[in-house]
Amino acid sequence: MILQNTERKPWSFFLLTFAYSWLLWLPSILSGWGFEIPFDISVYTAVVVPIGAFAPMLAAITLIFRKERWPGVKAFLRQAVDFRAKPLFYILAFLLPIVIHAIAHYLAPAMGLEVADTLLPADLPAPPIIIAIPYFFLMLFIGGGQEEFGWRGYAQQPLQERFGVVPASLLIGVIWGLWHLPLWVMPGDGHSTYPFIAFLIMTTSISVIYAWIFNTSGKKLIIAMIFHAMNNTAAPLLPFLLWEDGKPETAYWVYAGVNVVFGIIFAYLIARDLKKQS
Repeated sequence: MILQNTERKPWSFFLLTFAYSWLLWLPSILSGWGFEIPFDISVYTAVVVPIGAFAPMLAAITLIFRKERWPGVKAFLRQAVDFRAKPLFYILAFLLPIVIHAIAHYLAPAMGLEVADTLLPADLPAPPIIIAIPYFFLMLFIGGGQEEFGWRGYAQQPLQERFGVVPASLLIGVIWGLWHLPLWVMPGDGHSTYPFIAFLIMTTSISVIYAWIFNTSGKKLIIAMIFHAMNNTAAPLLPFLLWEDGKPETAYWVYAGVNVVFGIIFAYLIARDLKKQS
């Protein structure tokens, strides 16, 4: 049986998530601050960044194990294989990220800002759409989708029961964004090419969309995982970045702004649904 929402400890979850990942990333953070590290920090960073992405999932498992032991952990993990959601939510989880990225990708040049045509290598052995399929599954299992065990699978319900759906979503979005902050310090990670504040605005606003799709689908974790994976999959296909040395990534603000607009739309949908239920 999954731990009851009243017994969940979202603040302990947040602290554990930061501790698990930031301690692992500490040598890379120190290197970014100019400290000498007695081993190849580029190799270390390349290894520990994806491992640290499992911190939300591991933090949730830790807290559930303390209360429910292995039966509770197994029930918690089984959320990801509950596929009993209406087809509409699968369609939204796959298509909505493409729509958001496409709007940002084409709107930025219309506003006079530069973006890359694609961030995928030019010498791919197959068309980008074919490459996107295995890349999506990579994002689903180790490239972001697994984070949803923590953000939505563990923290969303108890926080929204206490604060309301939209405030809880905004809170998760802020913490989720701040959790990524070391990636702007680590040398060679690539995140520092675009503004962190814009990224924080994005995570805060898109978190409202996650809440709507998670709650409205019947709290199907797989839907949130697919939505997360598709956002990461769409990014190199319909980029809002240049990734060219010395050029500011101004177009990222357009992507952040598009997410704000969609966040407001879905906040309205959440409020409308709650009004119908009252």
